[in-house]
Amino acid sequence: MIEFLGVSKVYPGPVEALRNVTFRIDKGEFVFLVGPSGAGKSTILRLIHREERPSQGMILVNHHPLNKLRRRQVPFLRRQVGMIFQDFRLLPDRTVYDNVAFSLRVQEASPREIRRRVPETLDLVGLGHKAQVFPQHLSGGEQQRVALARALVGRPPILVADEPTGNLDPETAAEVVRILLEVNRRGTTLLMATHAKALVDSVRRRVIALDHGVVVRDDAVGAYDVEA
Repeated sequence: MIEFLGVSKVYPGPVEALRNVTFRIDKGEFVFLVGPSGAGKSTILRLIHREERPSQGMILVNHHPLNKLRRRQVPFLRRQVGMIFQDFRLLPDRTVYDNVAFSLRVQEASPREIRRRVPETLDLVGLGHKAQVFPQHLSGGEQQRVALARALVGRPPILVADEPTGNLDPETAAEVVRILLEVNRRGTTLLMATHAKALVDSVRRRVIALDHGVVVRDDAVGAYDVEA
C-alpha cells in the first residue's frame, strides 16, 4: 500500500530531513508516526501526498512509483490519498456542507453523488446537524472533524494525518482518534503523525519512530516511548 525504499530528502542549506528511510505499510493498517519536532514526520507525509519529491530512493503507493509520476497524474494520486492537516484549511466563506462537497466537486462527482455522500460523511464524524454552519461558528474540534470529513468523502483507500489532534484538548483529541479508528475498521489504511503520547499509548497500534530523519524503531504493537 505504502512503501519507502532507501528514501532520503535533502533541503537547500543543506538540511537532511530524511536519511535512508525504509518501511512498508500494508492495506488496512493503522500506523502512528512519532518523534520529536524536526524528526522528519511531516516530510514523509508530504512525500506520500507528492507535495515533495525524494532526493534519493523510491516511494510506492498502491504499487505505483511516485518518483515517475507526472504532474498531470498528481490529482489522481490525491484521490487515493486523503490528507488531514493540523490547521484545518477550511474555506471560511463556505458552509460545512460546501467545504466537504468541495472535494467531490474537484473530482467532478455528480450532483446526485454529492447529495448522497456529503450527509453520510458528516453523520460519520458527528456533524450532520451542523451542515449549514460556517467554520467560524465551530469549535476547534468541530473544525477538525469537518477537515476529516472533507478528506474522507472521496473514500480514499489511504488517509494520512499530520498532527490532527495537535490543537485540540485531550477529550476532543480522543474523539477525533475514535473516528479515525472507526474509519480504519472499515478498511482505510491510516498513517498518523503525532506528538500525542497518551493517545498512542492507549491505542496500541503499530508505531514507527523517527529521530533526525532516521527510523529508529518500528514496533508492530507499540507505544510512544520505548520505556512504555
